[in-house]
Amino acid sequence: MSGAATWEAGILGIRGKGPAGRARRAAASRRRSLALFLAFVCGASGAGATLGLLKQPDPGDQAANFAFTTAAALETARRADERARRAETELAAARSRIEALSADEQELSDFREAERIGVSRWMKDSTSLWGDERRRVMAAIIRESRRNGLDPALVAAVIQVESHFDPFAVSTVGARGLMQLMPPTAQWLLQRDPSPPKIRPSQLFNPVLNIELGTSYLAHLMARFDGDLTRVLIAYNAGPATARALQRGSRSWHRLHAYPRNVLAAYRAFLTAPQQVAAR
Repeated sequence: MSGAATWEAGILGIRGKGPAGRARRAAASRRRSLALFLAFVCGASGAGATLGLLKQPDPGDQAANFAFTTAAALETARRADERARRAETELAAARSRIEALSADEQELSDFREAERIGVSRWMKDSTSLWGDERRRVMAAIIRESRRNGLDPALVAAVIQVESHFDPFAVSTVGARGLMQLMPPTAQWLLQRDPSPPKIRPSQLFNPVLNIELGTSYLAHLMARFDGDLTRVLIAYNAGPATARALQRGSRSWHRLHAYPRNVLAAYRAFLTAPQQVAAR
């Protein structure tokens, strides 16, 4: 073949003309046709499998057999994925039920512990706490005391002296709720959270929230005053700065000492109540 002829054949091959170009086009066309056929068969087979209409193809038809196998595998995978999702949903629901049951059991256990130390005896005169709410408050005293490393009998004694278990009590200076928290103190306690919410004074009438914040504050004061219970209680009642500056034996000390004396008397009563009941 001359050089010109060779050059012309190359050009024709590149442009898709000539024998080589025609052969490549024919091969590409066959591949596209096969791909379209397989896609159509897979889609039809998948739909048939979904409806339960998929039929076993002729054993000698390799293309149909391949499409059948592919569609069956895809349908099996889809159904397995659906079963896995259902199983995960059912497992999550079961875990939620177990957690709720465990929480109820723990609340019942805490309620019984509060009864054991005599909290219900001190709550009998409260006209604002009844039924389930009374049980939740008693359980909260035990739960939050345990969480903050406090004796629940001491927390109950503080509540008794502060509010006589009246969740709607308000002092002359604006302290609110069971543990008589000042709104700025409650907000300061919440500021220690990563995303502190803005608390409204009326929210301190929620007895469980009040106990959560009040026990947290009492634990903070216990750490700040190294467990000196008298000074801790003065700080709770009159403020940490006052308790820090107070001189033992001074006139202010005697005036402010009445509060810790009353709390400690209630504390002793809580501690001796179970012993008296056991002795009967």
